[in-house]
Amino acid sequence: MHDEPVPEVVAPPHTRLIRFEEAVAAIGLVLMLVQVCTEIVLRDFFNTSFLWSEEVARYLMIWSVYFGAAAAVGTNGHLRIEMLIDVVSPRIRHLLDGVAQLWVLAFSLAITYAGYSMVRDSFASGMVSADSNLPFQLAWVQLVIPLTFALSAVHAARCLWLVVKGRNLAIEKPEGH
Repeated sequence: MHDEPVPEVVAPPHTRLIRFEEAVAAIGLVLMLVQVCTEIVLRDFFNTSFLWSEEVARYLMIWSVYFGAAAAVGTNGHLRIEMLIDVVSPRIRHLLDGVAQLWVLAFSLAITYAGYSMVRDSFASGMVSADSNLPFQLAWVQLVIPLTFALSAVHAARCLWLVVKGRNLAIEKPEGH
């Protein structure tokens, strides 16, 4: 008997990218939970507080939401009107899938550019938060906008390509979604 090695199954790049986006979103939420709980304990039991606490929680929530949204585009899990899609023929549904992906791609590219311009201007002006004494520029927080919309554009382009090739997006979801 010959024991042949079992080939390692490697997830496709788009699946790994989606998993990364989901991990960043989840880690941000966990860090936010820990930080808020710590702040509650400090306030209630030690009568002290961090000046930057609420601001950091807000930034963690923002990053989590944006990365979660990018992952949703990657899994084709973003909002849409199923009622309309369910009553049309498969051919019209396919056309609507293509139009939707084209709109998501165009919107993502536009926001990527606008977000990049905003971040560039924020870095140039040295803008910092007025809410606390955190020692970093707000551009680092704002960087999530062009970054995640660029990721969304990549996902939308991939989905649009699948539609153009005649594939059904409903069956193209990555494993585990």
